[in-house]
Amino acid sequence: MKTRPTLRALSRWTAYAALAVAAACSSDSPTEPTRAPGPPPGTGGASATYNVTVTASPGTVAAGSDDPVVVTVRAVRTDNGQPAPNDTIAVITATEGSFGAPGGENAVTVSLIDGAAQVQYFPPTDDAGTVVIRASVAGSVGSTSITILEAATFFISFVDPNVGSPTGGEEVFIHGSGFEEPVRVSFGGANARVLSVSPTRIRVIAPESPGNLNERLTVPVTVTINVNQEDQATDTLPGAYTYAPGGSPDQPAIFSVTPSSGPNEGGTRVSIIGSGFVAPVRVDFCVSGGTCVEAEVLNVTSNRVEVRSPAATGFGSGLRNENTTVRVQNINSGLSTELTQAFRYGVTLVITGIAPDVVSAENPGLVTIFGEGFESPLLVLLDGKEQAVISVTGSQVVFRPDPFPVVGCPPEGQPVGTRQVAVRLLTTNVQQPSPVALKYTADIPRPQIVSVQPNSGSGGGGTAVTVGGSGFDAPVRVQFDGSSAQVGNVTSTQIQVTTPAFTGTFPTEACTAAGNVPGTRRRPVSVGVTVTNLETGCTDTLPGSFVYQPDTTCVPNEAPEPSPECDNGEDDDLDGDTDFPDDAECDDANDDDESA
Repeated sequence: MKTRPTLRALSRWTAYAALAVAAACSSDSPTEPTRAPGPPPGTGGASATYNVTVTASPGTVAAGSDDPVVVTVRAVRTDNGQPAPNDTIAVITATEGSFGAPGGENAVTVSLIDGAAQVQYFPPTDDAGTVVIRASVAGSVGSTSITILEAATFFISFVDPNVGSPTGGEEVFIHGSGFEEPVRVSFGGANARVLSVSPTRIRVIAPESPGNLNERLTVPVTVTINVNQEDQATDTLPGAYTYAPGGSPDQPAIFSVTPSSGPNEGGTRVSIIGSGFVAPVRVDFCVSGGTCVEAEVLNVTSNRVEVRSPAATGFGSGLRNENTTVRVQNINSGLSTELTQAFRYGVTLVITGIAPDVVSAENPGLVTIFGEGFESPLLVLLDGKEQAVISVTGSQVVFRPDPFPVVGCPPEGQPVGTRQVAVRLLTTNVQQPSPVALKYTADIPRPQIVSVQPNSGSGGGGTAVTVGGSGFDAPVRVQFDGSSAQVGNVTSTQIQVTTPAFTGTFPTEACTAAGNVPGTRRRPVSVGVTVTNLETGCTDTLPGSFVYQPDTTCVPNEAPEPSPECDNGEDDDLDGDTDFPDDAECDDANDDDESA
């Protein structure tokens, strides 16, 4: 038996959200956003920071689906709430999958118009899991995630289009996963004609309405796969298709509201994704059984309504810190729809402090960020890297910073490094620049030599020596005049070593050898001892702390051997002939008496 989704609510949300994708690609696609002028001169330009929001519709798809996900990126300035200037660059990346076409690149660069841009994302071909979509605008970052289901899982995701004529005959696509022939598709019990089947999409011709042809009727869509086989399975998507006289899609439906929260002061730009929106529309933010406050409508297309959230203060005080229902009404037809718990009002995110603000690089422990407007899930970043969040309340975030790797030996008294803390709410993708910093410091062992005992030994090495001092932590290297010693036991205050042989040249002095013969003897030499911590690179040297003792015996100077007279180039016997072979008195060149 084929597996089915365990959460129908998730499937319904997926179906509605995915319908927005199809609508965005249809002939009723949204009109081009009106170009708005960039920020006024002197308001920040390229140095501005932005709140970057990323949304994906739908948020759940099957692995290898042919249907793209529409990824929307919006960027507004953090200082004045204005959209990013036209043609501002946004870099969008995905941990898996591709943009533009299946099998394409997992990164794309787009230009923002009126602070927004949309791209198509295609999920990976066979991997289930979670894909993270990130967008970077001038160094500010926003992200969202998409759930990828196993392609073999059988379920109906959504129907496109979801409105048609009661007489039938319109081409309709059933989207989902795990579709296997032979299949049977019915609309409210009336069988549709199947044109083609793929693992994620079925193309059919809608049948005639099973009800009165002059009345609007919403029916479920049912798909049965492997018909009349042992592994036959059926899934039904309630309320998936509406028969409307004339095919008029004027019954609005809300699939998602993004962002889903904002400050009590109002003014949040909110996108309501759905279908059947016909201008003029009225949008209200309401609490159950209580206050409703009308929002300012900014833009309307058939599948998207843009509004500014009304204030939850003053006249709308009943909405303060509440989860609200968003209601959209097509004014001309009077038809309306609503989505409960669609938008939550709260306190603006503010960071006021951090404690402790200095932590150990090796074992930072727990750190608390203080402020207001915190809401889980929440992300803490240190130098852009996610940290482990322990707990979140409205005014405190407790997290565990990653250890800071110690590289090199910093100057005496200087901290190893500093990382800036930034906090971002995942529910709104609002990033709050932090006014506080978290400093890492390291208690780095710095070796300091105070004694070398004994302080002298044989020039041939092999002397057992104890180096005394502080900050000695293994692993260490000990050198005598640059030559490494054999290291034995190491404690924080002592290092046991065996000296290496002296490889330099001993100085010499004149002396008188036995027999009152002039001679030469070698003198001791002082060398420095150096200890280096091999992990941190910290080092210390005690100059002249060890004396190498040579053999100090006075060695007679050897008299130079006289050159043979018959080979010294002189006429030693003054006979007019010079050396061998010209002088007959020379037997050979080694003859030492030219007159013999």
